[in-house]
Amino acid sequence: MKKLLSSSVRFLLCMPALLLMTGVLHADTVFSENFNEVTPGLGVATAGAFQAIDGTNVDVVGGALFGNLCSGPESGNCVDMGGTGGKNPSGNIDLMTALNLAPGTYYLSFDLIGSQRDTTTTTTVNFGPYSQTFTLGPEDFTSGIVTDQAVVWGGGNIQLQFTDNSPANNIGALLDNITVTTTPAPVPEPESLVLLATGLLGGAGLLRRKFFV
Repeated sequence: MKKLLSSSVRFLLCMPALLLMTGVLHADTVFSENFNEVTPGLGVATAGAFQAIDGTNVDVVGGALFGNLCSGPESGNCVDMGGTGGKNPSGNIDLMTALNLAPGTYYLSFDLIGSQRDTTTTTTVNFGPYSQTFTLGPEDFTSGIVTDQAVVWGGGNIQLQFTDNSPANNIGALLDNITVTTTPAPVPEPESLVLLATGLLGGAGLLRRKFFV
């Protein structure tokens, strides 16, 4: 009996941790690009799953090649939308192969941060019916961070496009961590978890007093 009780108590104590782990599982991903598998370079026409269009180019920065720009929520490599010697708009990229999606709601996430080089940037993001323009100061690490933007799609090919509307000065916003998922990533509820943990601990205490006192 004592051994059985000990196992039950351990199970009760582990439940909050198990629930917390469940709360941070990732949603089903249909597209993901963080540019970490791309060789850094200036004035490139392709960057991972994306291609520069309309005669523009972008810079893939990382490591020794301006890697310090990929900061804040970004890490590894990222894309400087300003490109090098490009036209205006300086950088205009879309998917080399449009996504072919079934009808439904999809969730777009990406990190877009300021240039960090004393220049305000303006970048437009288009994903099917979703269109949003972000004007970011050089040190803005929050206004261009989009998480689980719901996009309702009727089915078929859908394009994802990022356009730099800033002057052609080789300085743009920095883009990283792009995902499209079928469901939003679950977010744990700290207050609920604390209450649950408190209740489970209380229950474990009652069990111990009942059988050992």
